[in-house]
Amino acid sequence: MYVFIFTTVVVGFASAGVVLLLFRLWGRKAPKYIVPFVAAIAMFFYMIWDEYSWFERYQTRLPATIDVVQTFADENPFAPWTLISAPINRFTAIDRDKLVINPENADQKRVTTLLLKKGGETLALTHLVDCAQGRRGYITPETKLDGNGFPSAMDQWFDMGADDPLRAAVCS
Repeated sequence: MYVFIFTTVVVGFASAGVVLLLFRLWGRKAPKYIVPFVAAIAMFFYMIWDEYSWFERYQTRLPATIDVVQTFADENPFAPWTLISAPINRFTAIDRDKLVINPENADQKRVTTLLLKKGGETLALTHLVDCAQGRRGYITPETKLDGNGFPSAMDQWFDMGADDPLRAAVCS
């Protein structure tokens, strides 16, 4: 967050400096209103560019073993351009290297999902996905595990629809 604020301010100062330099090279004095106006416009467009390009920039930095499962775009009434085309500001991914098939039941798979949000902390959750019954459950530190690292009994199951992105990614 602090890097974003710092970068936005730097963009404003840099654009103002370029305008001042261009007016000096032109041999004229810049009007008093033009420098803050150009700085504000540059910061505004930088903020919009950052919002709309965040997902692509972040996705290219992910390791090859990480697959994006689902993306989320949020509209914001205080940013009216998002009502036309909302930027992707959070997504869910899985780590294929941490996908483990239960040796006792091939329909059960343990997978780590990553929940990423722009400007937020990354959350890692471990799921037990039962592909045959179309359900999943969270594996927490309190979950009792068998010798293979799979839960002996799940406290709570959540149904997954046939079109669930996690189910499609894990069970295919």
